[in-house]
Amino acid sequence: MTSYEVVEPRAESLVESLRAFGYATETAVADLVDNSITAKATTVDVRLRWAGNESWIAIVDDGLGMDGGRLREAMRPGTTSPLTPRNASDLGRFGLGLKTASFSQCRRLVVMSATATSSLVARTWDLDHVIRVGGWQLLTTLMSEDRAMWDELHGDQPGTVVLWRQLDRLVVSPDPQNEQAETHFYTIADRVARHLGMIFHRYVTGPGKITIRVNGRNIAPWDPFLESHETTQVVTDESLPYRGELISVKSFVLPHVSRLTSEEHTAAGGRRGWASQQGFYVYRNRRLIVSGSWLGLGFRREELTSLARIRLDLPSHMDSDWQIDVRKSVARAPGALVPELRRIAEVVRLRSENVYRHRGKVLQRASQGDVVQAWLQVVRGTKIAYQVNRQHPLVAALLTAAGGGEVEAMVRLLEETVPVPLIILNHADGPGRQAAPFEETAPDTVRSVLTDVVRAMSRAGTSGKEIVGRLLTMEPFSDFPDLVREVCTRELGQEMA
Repeated sequence: MTSYEVVEPRAESLVESLRAFGYATETAVADLVDNSITAKATTVDVRLRWAGNESWIAIVDDGLGMDGGRLREAMRPGTTSPLTPRNASDLGRFGLGLKTASFSQCRRLVVMSATATSSLVARTWDLDHVIRVGGWQLLTTLMSEDRAMWDELHGDQPGTVVLWRQLDRLVVSPDPQNEQAETHFYTIADRVARHLGMIFHRYVTGPGKITIRVNGRNIAPWDPFLESHETTQVVTDESLPYRGELISVKSFVLPHVSRLTSEEHTAAGGRRGWASQQGFYVYRNRRLIVSGSWLGLGFRREELTSLARIRLDLPSHMDSDWQIDVRKSVARAPGALVPELRRIAEVVRLRSENVYRHRGKVLQRASQGDVVQAWLQVVRGTKIAYQVNRQHPLVAALLTAAGGGEVEAMVRLLEETVPVPLIILNHADGPGRQAAPFEETAPDTVRSVLTDVVRAMSRAGTSGKEIVGRLLTMEPFSDFPDLVREVCTRELGQEMA
């Protein structure tokens, strides 16, 4: 017979350790929204109310709700083993999320729930009480202010309210009149809304969609793949066999910045920016787990691969294989899948590089003439440099009229002082901040420059038809086709006719 001792963890010590799982407020809220979705909610309302020390956060849903027995089990730390088979639509795993996510943000967790056949039940974890008594005493008495909160937020319909009180890690001042503290609190609300829009974007769009609101406003879904954009490329779409099942993998190359409006570019960059958002997006039952990572496959984040994004869909029972953590924020690819995932990553990274190089090449795409760009990329030994294209109509006309001399010297000075390091630095800090050619420029200014180009090309003996053809393929005038035709008709009307 094996001898043993029962060594129970000290509640007053463990409860504080459970607060240190590393949740941000937005990831903690997302964990609770998982529970609402698993409970078949069609509407999830996240409320954040500032009131100094009395501030609170509530997650309200119209799901199936719980009776007293189920609520007691839901409040038990580690209620379900991660090895226990789960329903295919279950977004939980460890049976810890409700508790650890809530404890990370508050010292008093109240859960109130009702089903279609049972009346309101409530349970409360008060961490100060647990520490005071030195035991896992789950409170069953519903305080009057919490009951009033149920009536305000939910009413008598089936569903659940998870209420966080005593937000010791979020409230920076006990004074409800402290405007700076209030602003900080509602900044967190904005962060929560953006995060939920990313994590649950596939739940709030399409057939069977649900409604998720933060402080009364529907969250805006964030599609990391820009699937609706006409220039987004689907590179691969396949299913990888693993342990008798198929894992869906679909890879995309997003549009180059020149194909996006500034608003589209900023939105698609996500909360971390384009360079950090590249890589794999791992979903578990359509819920985003990892948002932009090369999963330790040996690839680096690079500017040229920032357009590469790969969607990977996992069933819930593969959590262990992918080493998904308690916070549902980390995943690691099983060794058996690494070669195939590397193959897909290499293909989509190469395509992203090709898009960048194609858009960045100067005078290397087909056109109806030799003049397309104002700048040329040249190689000097092992170095890359940039030169003004002296065959450009305006540049050539200016140099001819001036006979070289000071104008040539000025052009050479510009070439030797292109602020490449500064351009690279600014692009890394904010890729969407660089102005596109003639962006926010008055049409009359563009028209004036275009008129000078047309006249210079005409003086050089280029026919009207050829001028139109070249301008329609010459950046930046290729973005102004109507203006090109207007100016050419005015300047070269008889010749074009």
